[in-house]
Amino acid sequence: MNKKALIVWGGWDGHEPEQVAGIFKTILEEENFDVEVANTLDVYADREKLKILDLVVPHWTMGQIEGTYVSHISEAVQSGVGLAGCHGGMCDSFRTNVDWQFMTGGNWVAHPGNDGVNYTVNIKILRANT
Repeated sequence: MNKKALIVWGGWDGHEPEQVAGIFKTILEEENFDVEVANTLDVYADREKLKILDLVVPHWTMGQIEGTYVSHISEAVQSGVGLAGCHGGMCDSFRTNVDWQFMTGGNWVAHPGNDGVNYTVNIKILRANT
């Protein structure tokens, strides 16, 4: 049985949410995940569905979210569902929601050095021994 992942994208277009969601989807499918992709926060309304997932990947920048949606995701994560994301798609999702910041373990402040800093990102996929 494949693991189940949910990718949720939206918000500010500058972080290319749809394109990033597509990259995540490809990577997860290569790792034998069944992947659902949504471009609405309403998928967070179903608390029980979230709890049967193996992974939630938010990529939503500078938006607003209902408190109940954050509670549902937080409960799922506390029950063992994984949470993964990158850059502003996860920790700059909902700037005014402190519970989201606690769950993700971060809060967007600024790019180091402001704009114009070049950097390299290395992605390493770790596989659990099965």
